[in-house]
Amino acid sequence: MDKYMSVITNFGCHYSCPYCIVKNNNLQIPKSTIDGLNSLEEEIKKNQCNWVSISGGGDPLWNLENNIEWYKKFFDITLGKVKTELHTSMPNVKSAPYPYFDRVVYHLHDFEQLKSIKRTCHEIVRVVFVVTKSFTEDLINRIAVYCHNSDIIDELSFRQMVDDHYQETDYCREYLREGHQKLWWYIEQCDYNLYYCENKVYTEYKKIGENNEV
Repeated sequence: MDKYMSVITNFGCHYSCPYCIVKNNNLQIPKSTIDGLNSLEEEIKKNQCNWVSISGGGDPLWNLENNIEWYKKFFDITLGKVKTELHTSMPNVKSAPYPYFDRVVYHLHDFEQLKSIKRTCHEIVRVVFVVTKSFTEDLINRIAVYCHNSDIIDELSFRQMVDDHYQETDYCREYLREGHQKLWWYIEQCDYNLYYCENKVYTEYKKIGENNEV
């Protein structure tokens, strides 16, 4: 069984998403530092994780040119030892290390963004849509058919957004559940990973940055 550890980064963000769980809920994600990776290898082993994903309290690829050394240290720790995954809403970033990841997950917001997705090497390509109030069954089907017919996109997931009271919404929920494991995966919002942030491990996303640690 796969066991994930999510490395939570905060390099800043473009703030162009339709909603932002971090901003809307005033979550205090610490700024990412190179020294904040010092305990990562130990925590991977201690928690017996076979996947490590990079996601963010911003976007992991934001301000990339100033964070090259952070990525070098990350891959020194993980490359050839565990599988790695990148979560980003920024496709086609120049010099981004997409080929070093086993899977790249693109968080998209509208149908047209699908046309910008490319595969750079042999990585698995997944797209994820957060379902907002504007989504309809027709839009979900258009997205699903496009991904099914794509030679680039391997996996499609939908998930509910979290509102500004940190509560999961229910837009198109029953329809998405009916289609689960057919043309798409429907992900219920929950804390199913361990979260690593600046040498601490958390079991709840909303508590990242607090003193509670595993």
